[in-house]
Amino acid sequence: MKKKSTVVLNGQDLTIENIINVARNNYKVEIDQNIKKKLVRQREQLENQINNFEGISIYGANRLHGDLKDEPVAPSLIGLYQIKFLMVHNCGTGNPLPEEEVRAIMLIRLNSFARGMSGMRLATCQLMLDMLNTGLTPWVLEEGSVGASGDLVPLAMIGATMIEELQDESKAYYKGELLTAREAFQKAGLQPTVLGAKEAMGLTNGSNFIAGIASLALYDAEQLLLNASISASLSLEAIRGEQKAFGNIINENSNRHSGQVKIAQQIRNLVKGSGRMSKEAQEAPFGKLKKGSERVQDRYSYRAIPQVHGTSQEALQKLRETLTQEINSSTDNPLFDFDKKDSNTGGIAFASGANFHGQPLATVIDYVKIALTSLALMTDKRTFALLDKHLSYGLPGDLAYDTKRADGGLMITQYAGAARVAECRILASPASVMSVSTAANQEDFVSMGSIGVLHLKKILYNLEVLIGIELLCALRGIQMTYEHLPEALRKLGLGSSLVYHELSKEEHFPIGENKEYLKDHYLRTDMEKAIELVKSGQLIGWVGDILKE
Repeated sequence: MKKKSTVVLNGQDLTIENIINVARNNYKVEIDQNIKKKLVRQREQLENQINNFEGISIYGANRLHGDLKDEPVAPSLIGLYQIKFLMVHNCGTGNPLPEEEVRAIMLIRLNSFARGMSGMRLATCQLMLDMLNTGLTPWVLEEGSVGASGDLVPLAMIGATMIEELQDESKAYYKGELLTAREAFQKAGLQPTVLGAKEAMGLTNGSNFIAGIASLALYDAEQLLLNASISASLSLEAIRGEQKAFGNIINENSNRHSGQVKIAQQIRNLVKGSGRMSKEAQEAPFGKLKKGSERVQDRYSYRAIPQVHGTSQEALQKLRETLTQEINSSTDNPLFDFDKKDSNTGGIAFASGANFHGQPLATVIDYVKIALTSLALMTDKRTFALLDKHLSYGLPGDLAYDTKRADGGLMITQYAGAARVAECRILASPASVMSVSTAANQEDFVSMGSIGVLHLKKILYNLEVLIGIELLCALRGIQMTYEHLPEALRKLGLGSSLVYHELSKEEHFPIGENKEYLKDHYLRTDMEKAIELVKSGQLIGWVGDILKE
């Protein structure tokens, strides 16, 4: 029985959580022993066919690639072709990927090989596995893929590190240090390999760049959505919001969408027992309001939280389903059925197709980008309302503590958020309909999912900032008005109370004896703290059990 800190690949049951653990937590990787035996047997079959049946054309093995697909490769040149293939596919530009993303890409590629339809040598698979286990990570640039024919350029950058002829020109990280691939291999105690027929193409076929980055982004987005429920609950407490929008009548009893129902439950759990979100609190004198009034309903950015946040919940669920299918499928070209004979040639049955095409991922990634941009817009709307004295039901304008002493409050935090929202709107434009023809029109429709997934990453960053800003403003709103209500109505909800009191501790955002924190001070430090709290998962740690009730 394998330790929990090892992921065993069999091509069938790789999970998003496995990818997170290998990419970020340095879990070890193994290939199932039965799969290893199968790969050895299959490779013998393929080499026998290539060596003895030169007349059977195999794309990327004894024939060239792309628009040159009909050009033969002489048996004596097959080894050289592997080197040249990786040479001419190394055309990356842009910023280097984080090591964790490259590790995710490699793991998914290995799992595809483990399905046993690619004909890869066990030695090649073992080398990639050893690279993961020793912490040797190829240096890969983020630009170059069009999301079809496989993510050719970034995957070729991985492949180039594995062969001696290209190790001086390619780079890799070893224990955090960027070296030439040759130096990294020497320090890790690894030997480069000599690729056999079709292996260069095998290393580069598959939408693994898209899938690897999307897997990490999915996990992060799921965590961000939980953070969004937490920050939204604090905003509701700050304005003494109306609770009925989150109840059973509107959600469970009306046969609504699953995402909506889930988010409504989370908000109910967080604000359960709140005295501040009550009819009595709404009607009580509050700050400069001599008398409040019962809230019939709040504006959309508050009462439509289940509907809008819930749409992101469902989009992420769809991405999880699509990714789970993708990371456990055979994405090479051509693909072989080693248990069957071709009726015409008598050789191994195989077919060329387009399982490497990124469109299934690209369209769902675009869906997620749009849904999360809506979430970003709504988050910013709540922040805007918290700062506007005409929209905040009695909160001080701009949450400024003492305007007579020139306090300006938190107004400009929303400017910072508005810039991020505007960028989200641009990034949400669907990449999956932006095809540009390649390979002399042999590859005339490509997915551009590689661009879409990079845009998704930036949207997630923007959302971290926006949730952090909402958190900061909602906290300030409650801190400034906590004593404005009779004691019986000050009580916050089960979850929102925990978050409020944790955030108000000395290490985060304490009011201080003379309410120093509420007065103007250097805001960027506060923003950085709030954003880091969102990014780190600390908020979820405080109320995770309450969210799941």
